[in-house]
Amino acid sequence: MAGIGFELRKLFRKKSLFTNIRAYAYSSLVTIGPMLLCMVMVAVMQKLQSYVEMPFAQKELFLAGSQYAFVFSLLITSGFVMLLSRYVADRLYEKKYDDLLPSLYGVMAICLLVGGIVGFIFLFRSPLSLAFKITGYLLFMELIVIWLLTVYVSALKDYIRIVKSFLYGAIITILSGVIFLIFLGIKDASATIAAMDIGFLTTLILLMTHIEGYFPQGGTRYFHFLTYITKLPAVFAIGFISTLGIYVHNFIYWGSHMSITVGDTFRFSPSYDVPVFFAFLSVIPTMVIFVVSVETSFYEKFRSYYAVILGSGTIQDITRAKKEMNEVLLQELSFIMQIQLFFSLFAMAVGIKLLPKIGQTAEQIDSFNILVLGDCLYILMYVIVLLLLYFDDRKGAILTSSLFLAANIITTPIIMQTGHHGLGLLISAAIAVGVAIMRLLYILDNIDYYTYCAQPLVVKEKQPIFKKIMNRIRL
Repeated sequence: MAGIGFELRKLFRKKSLFTNIRAYAYSSLVTIGPMLLCMVMVAVMQKLQSYVEMPFAQKELFLAGSQYAFVFSLLITSGFVMLLSRYVADRLYEKKYDDLLPSLYGVMAICLLVGGIVGFIFLFRSPLSLAFKITGYLLFMELIVIWLLTVYVSALKDYIRIVKSFLYGAIITILSGVIFLIFLGIKDASATIAAMDIGFLTTLILLMTHIEGYFPQGGTRYFHFLTYITKLPAVFAIGFISTLGIYVHNFIYWGSHMSITVGDTFRFSPSYDVPVFFAFLSVIPTMVIFVVSVETSFYEKFRSYYAVILGSGTIQDITRAKKEMNEVLLQELSFIMQIQLFFSLFAMAVGIKLLPKIGQTAEQIDSFNILVLGDCLYILMYVIVLLLLYFDDRKGAILTSSLFLAANIITTPIIMQTGHHGLGLLISAAIAVGVAIMRLLYILDNIDYYTYCAQPLVVKEKQPIFKKIMNRIRL
């Protein structure tokens, strides 16, 4: 969330209800805006499909195609998004603004190339219609760009224009859906996907225009950010592993006897995927609150602690600053846990009442309740992983993320046989969050060692392999 922290801290200093609401609105926009846009578009398109009585097979094809585009575009970009967040933050801090726009073009070229090849291979042998292949492929590629743009959007200050970009995209999607499905009477999944393509393309163009107008043009270091893969490989790995960990249990169900095949192309498990989707909505509040909490309360104390160390502070000043930082961190973490627990219980209560009305069975509602608790622990683990990165504890962060992924891969197939669907995610998240809490407490207890002794006495300047390659080809 490079850049938004400055804006949030400025808003919270004004101490008024209106500015607080604006701060939470900004945080919501850059953290969950694109995800909510996807959900709203899919929900509205499904309503339109029901209104025109689209065949069930076409509805399933639309759902499977949009789900695959969403999940795999996230996986392809997840490592780069985490890495770029650090890169963009560093460039902003160093006031090297000329590097920002080229880095966006560079990462887009890499991800679109990788995604383009993967998507082409996946669809090449599919018996689906050419219209569906083209529209589905475009949706996948547009989502790749949207996820990358979110990193740079957080550095923009014109949040009203960002809101309008997302809003216009949603409106265009709905209007396109109405035209294709109702006025033209096209009861085909490709028409619905095409409506989403037009909407996302509108948002993409508007965001791209804002970003290009905000950052200076003229830089040529398009792939300079790749030096961070050599410099900080763990950051890239943490982003990818964390994202893979939250979807790997779906992949296991897709390969099980509970899955179905749609259009001889997509495998998914509706009886499990639907509860997973609704359960994950319960963690949205924490995703918003975490950004506000860390960027305002914790970061101020974090910066003060290291400012005292680097300045002329006495040992008493350093001890006091460290105590204040630890207290604020634990208070904010406790607050986030309480908020998430409240929303998890609220989601379970609402789910028990509403899910039967949309056709969910008793077994699916049981899975939903288990998954809500699993997602509650997962998001707490993810919050702590991000906090560990504040202290540059990449080893602890990658250990925790990898443990969650490995536990999920091991427990999900075993638990699936017992019929307690979702329990694998819950057990994996419980193990990982326990380890994450212990690691964070260990870091806080030994913060003096990590501050003064963990760094090398002599820094040897290494030239990363990516830098050597770029110097050779003058990029």
